[in-house]
Formats: sequence, C-alpha cells, structure tokens
Amino acid sequence: MSKKELLKPKIDVVFHSLFKKGNEGITKAMIEAITKEKIENIDLDQDRNLIGRYPEEKIGIVDLRATLDNGTICDIEIQLADNKDTAERFLYYWSKIYSSQLLKGEYYTELNKVIGIIIIDYELEKTKGIEQLSTKWKIREVTTGKELELTDALELCIIEIPKAREVLKKEPNNKLAQWIMFMNDPNEKEVSKIMEKNEEIKEAMDELEEISNDRRLRIIAELKEKAIKDENNGRIRYREEGLKERKTARKNGNSKRIN
Repeated sequence: MSKKELLKPKIDVVFHSLFKKGNEGITKAMIEAITKEKIENIDLDQDRNLIGRYPEEKIGIVDLRATLDNGTICDIEIQLADNKDTAERFLYYWSKIYSSQLLKGEYYTELNKVIGIIIIDYELEKTKGIEQLSTKWKIREVTTGKELELTDALELCIIEIPKAREVLKKEPNNKLAQWIMFMNDPNEKEVSKIMEKNEEIKEAMDELEEISNDRRLRIIAELKEKAIKDENNGRIRYREEGLKERKTARKNGNSKRIN
C-alpha cells in the first residue's frame, strides 16, 4: 500500500491543527525563523475570532496569535488566493489586534507592539523584482530623508511562498525558507533533506503525520485546497477571456479604420 500523502500546513485548517497550544516548541521555532529573534517563551491564543465593539462591525478570523515573552503580539495569517486586497485585509487584522489590547480606563502607553505576519501563495505587484523571501514594513518619515521611525509598535512582514525555492537554492541553511518549503508541501524531496538539518521541522513533520491520519480533517483540507485551486483557475480564465476580448476589440477597431 502506498504511503498516504501528508496534508499541507499552508491550508488553514491544517495550520490551526499543527501550530496550537501543546505545540509551542515548533510554533516558537517557526516564529523565530520569521522574526530572526531569540524567543524564550510564547503564549498561544486559542480564540481566533476578532470581535468588534459594535454588532455591525466585520468579524475577522486570525490563523495564529502568539504573545512573546517581551509582550509583543504576533499575528500570523495565511492567504492562498489573491483577492487583490492583501494590504487592506492585513492592516485591518493588525488594527483589530492592536486596539483590542486596551480596556476602558487604560493608557495608550500600555499597548504592546504587534507584528503582523502574512504568508501568501502568490507574488505581490509591489514586491516584484525583490528576491528576498520576506519584506518588512514600518511607519517612517519620508520627507526629510532622515529615515525617522515614528514608532516600532507597527510592524508588518509579508512572506511570499513562491520565492522560497529559489532562496533555499542560494541559502540552504535559511531557516525561514526551510519552514516555508515545509508548509507549502511536506511531501517534496527537498523537505526530507531539510529535516536532516532542522530538528524543529522534523518534530513538526512527526506531528503532521498524526494530523494527516485524521479522516475528517483530511476531507476538509482537501475540499479547501480544491476550492482555492478553482478560485485561482477562475481568475486566470477571467483574465485570459478579458485579454482575448481586448485583442478582438483592438483588431476590429483597426479593421474599421482601414475601411
């Protein structure tokens, strides 16, 4: 009997099952690879709902929220389909988490830094030409040329899955690239080689093997992956049809001018 394929951690339900309370070790290792900072302890939030203050407010769902030992909050999102609203969605989630820290009567100075991390399975228009796997965004003054930072409370990190393979070719020991390769598809041969170097990913793989045996989770994950593929294929067909229509319109327009 052939070995059953492992579920892909980039699918949200699999991600939630893998990086959760009880699995702080692998979650901490992943966040360290992203932030490139040593973390002593993390506290994982089980509640992924961002509840608004008013009934009509939009409710967001976060993929992972972790509080680091220094009080910094990390919000990790995964976005596999390009809905053309990456920046807006990302900033909305960040703002919800940042503002939800304060209760009535508390001071703004008590707000902790929030690092918003989004892992996307497509390349952004704004970062085309940038080879790095991740980019970091902050609030800076732009008119004086002095690179002044208003505050370090806001930090956004965008990680593009399609760039991981090329980065890993050039930097085989790049831990972030190793984690992203694992999350993208743990069944690839490259991931087996990565496990020889990265003990935390080997531990994550062992946990993933157990998760992948959950029949109900597998059905949900496979349906979600199919839905994402259909959505992306629909966008491609839509763009292709639009391109054909524009070409036809231009051709017909030229023909009319010649006559």
